[in-house]
Amino acid sequence: MRTAEFCVEGREGRELWGTLSLPEEILHPPVVMAHGALGFKDWAFFPWLAGFFAGEGFPVVRFNFSGSGMGGETDGPFRQLQAFQEDTLTRQVEDLRAIVQCAAGGKLEPELPASDSLFLWGHSRGGAVCLLAAGSLPAVRGVATWATISRVNRYLYEAKQAWRKQGFFAQESSRTGQVLRYSTAFLDDVEKWGKEGDVPTYLHNLSLPVLLVHGSEDSSVPPEESESLAAVHTGARLAILAGANHKFNAAHPFTEPPPVLLEAARQTTAFYRGIVP
Repeated sequence: MRTAEFCVEGREGRELWGTLSLPEEILHPPVVMAHGALGFKDWAFFPWLAGFFAGEGFPVVRFNFSGSGMGGETDGPFRQLQAFQEDTLTRQVEDLRAIVQCAAGGKLEPELPASDSLFLWGHSRGGAVCLLAAGSLPAVRGVATWATISRVNRYLYEAKQAWRKQGFFAQESSRTGQVLRYSTAFLDDVEKWGKEGDVPTYLHNLSLPVLLVHGSEDSSVPPEESESLAAVHTGARLAILAGANHKFNAAHPFTEPPPVLLEAARQTTAFYRGIVP
């Protein structure tokens, strides 16, 4: 396997930093990976998972959303705090579209040819972004989510009131200890997605195979969220893994894959292989 770093320009000139993992022999379409809130392309098990997929013959593209707070760094503190504060779900969907278009068009690396087929993978909020974006991306053939949220407009009325009164919502990163801010524009944007039907409506209208993987012991995003999404898509496959938490029992920094992480990876590659013509 070989890895290559890249930076492409997204909408409105936003920088999208990423890593491409190329298998020794390309056997299957590429997989594009989307991280969740406070995550980034090199978080916890993501590099390992990219290597796992590549070992099965899938080229893998993982990237940092332009508002992730991370640029091309592989770890360390969030350095792009203003970009984080300006982020919205719409921007994340736009970023994902830009990456998919570059990957499908063969514009990331000479060794990755253009392809009219690829797969999406998303963790936590990244799973929701994949489901919101997939229907507008003709090259996408299937979507796998791990520990996905079921709605982006998920904040209680009292929390929204406090958010608007203060002008921002603060969240501390357990990884760095930094307190990061979400703007009221972020809140306005998720409410817009809510009015459009949010993730359930987009998933219901999605005519693609979908795999929803979740841990039974996920205290950050309860498994009931994936279960509720499985109910609105007749072709969705649901896998609740016993004993798995939100990180599938991995840690950051990553050491070695726990059994439930291996199981999730195996089920996901089997799902992708089942779609390939």
